[in-house]
Amino acid sequence: MSTTIPKINAQPRELLGSRNTLRLRKAGQIPVVIYGHEQDPVHASLDRKAFTELAHRNVHLLEVAVGSSTEPCLIKELQWDYLGSQIIHVDLARVDLTEKVEVEVELVIVGEPKGAKEAGAFLQQFLQSLEIECLATQIPENIKVDVSNLGVEEHISVKDLKLPEGIVAITDEDQFVVGVVLAEEEEEAPVAEGATAEPEVIGRKAEDEEGEEEAKPKK
Repeated sequence: MSTTIPKINAQPRELLGSRNTLRLRKAGQIPVVIYGHEQDPVHASLDRKAFTELAHRNVHLLEVAVGSSTEPCLIKELQWDYLGSQIIHVDLARVDLTEKVEVEVELVIVGEPKGAKEAGAFLQQFLQSLEIECLATQIPENIKVDVSNLGVEEHISVKDLKLPEGIVAITDEDQFVVGVVLAEEEEEAPVAEGATAEPEVIGRKAEDEEGEEEAKPKK
């Protein structure tokens, strides 16, 4: 867990509306709204490349500088384009560094489960992220889940996770995070006693009847 809060510069945005927003995006900027703590919302823009690099590092807390003002903010929501390749809008929430916040953190699987070596067994991840509560300065980039000791049909639940000090899981403690499961085998339909396994060939009877007709001598 890093104790350094990344800092990013934002430019004040006075011109709103779809046309101005489109112009910003074409210029490599991302529209952003900063809100919360009973203050008026601030409309600004961020450099797309700089912010995307932070987002890919799973950063949750930022020091955002707008003009002469700098304040800590949580990344609350990201909006992506229809291809899911570019961030097109960001919501930032002001936060007090001494207050507890609720955020979702990515779960990262570590290790190779021993049970997955058996025939038909494979690792299945049921939960991709975990909702937690902690101080704003304690938010981890991710939470690692060691699956090395998992045997066949064994699971790790939320209550089994080893969370860093000061972090509490909000997600239901009985929810499965990951497990080693067996692939279901497809059962063949039973054949009735006395019946043959040979499928009926459509049209055979008609062809046989036609053959019999041709075999009869003409009068």
